[in-house]
Amino acid sequence: MQTSNIRTGSFNTFLNEAGTDKDTSILLLHGSGPGANAMSNWQYALPFLAENYHCLAPDIAGFGLSQHDCPPNGTSHWIDTWVQQQVDLLDAKGIEQTHIVGNSMGGGVTLHLLNRHPERFKKAVLMGPVGAPFAPTEGLTKGWEFYKDPSKEALEYLITKFLFDPGLLGNDIASIAAQRFDNVMKDEVRLQFEAMFSGGTKKGIDAFVLSDDELNNIYHQMLVTHAREDFFIPLNNAYHLIDRIPNAQLHVFDHCGHWVQIEKKKAFNNLTKLFFDGMFDD
Repeated sequence: MQTSNIRTGSFNTFLNEAGTDKDTSILLLHGSGPGANAMSNWQYALPFLAENYHCLAPDIAGFGLSQHDCPPNGTSHWIDTWVQQQVDLLDAKGIEQTHIVGNSMGGGVTLHLLNRHPERFKKAVLMGPVGAPFAPTEGLTKGWEFYKDPSKEALEYLITKFLFDPGLLGNDIASIAAQRFDNVMKDEVRLQFEAMFSGGTKKGIDAFVLSDDELNNIYHQMLVTHAREDFFIPLNNAYHLIDRIPNAQLHVFDHCGHWVQIEKKKAFNNLTKLFFDGMFDD
């Protein structure tokens, strides 16, 4: 794997990249928990998929090492920034068209990319995505409004709730939370995260929602995946999307929380690869 800083508009995007000798690419977009970045999401998927694909996993603007120099305010303005960031990244890498995987918030960004720039994408995989209307859940509210009362304990609680079986992380949850907390509390990180969801969780959710007509017009082959026990994004979101996107199908993981790519990593990785390989084609 290699890393680089790519100029995207007015700021640099930190990019994790692997499988650069492969002809077909996959863009992987991470979620939005406090302290999230590309490799916290794709530590297992990236090396697996890179055996057959050129994989690009950027830190989305405002997360990780992709710090925005002049952050916008409000989720809808950030969505515009995130969408343009990915287009600029593909342009900088000379990639005309790519597969795409989007997790949670990254799934919402993926839907907006497919809607606004359909010609740049082949197949799409979504995992526990936003983009459908729903009432704020306890998990998402505690995540997007984390800075109202930030603490190591609150971060530890979120990490625990990302999994159906927190025991998978053994005794490491407290240490993971402690490691992330120092970064989460950096002034520039806090400033940008608070600006993303400044209107609260409900306004943030609504900003990602695409209309029925917009979803009907997304023609890409799509695999929507969701965890049955997701504490953050309700399973009904997945049904909402596949009912409206013409070429979408759904796989539901049982006994699994929001971090499908970690809790069910072997199944998720193989399912994603088979889908991109064309095993589900007519």
